[in-house]
Amino acid sequence: MLTIKCARCKRKLFKYEKIGTGRLLHLWPDRIKKDHSTHEDKKVKCRCGNVIGVDQGIWIKLRPQSFTYTGSYIRK
Repeated sequence: MLTIKCARCKRKLFKYEKIGTGRLLHLWPDRIKKDHSTHEDKKVKCRCGNVIGVDQGIWIKLRPQSFTYTGSYIRK
């Protein structure tokens, strides 16, 4: 499980189940366990106004500079 936080205000945004190694480029909606973000149109934002990513339907494409994460991934 990963805890994804806003890079600007350090508020928790997602609890996410990451499978496999590698960078976190996008989020699959079925692996998001808790969502504390706000969704305006297709933009995914923190409550402070920081844009975290864009909802593209099948996944949420993340902006790498706008979030930090801690936790461990599940091995394949």
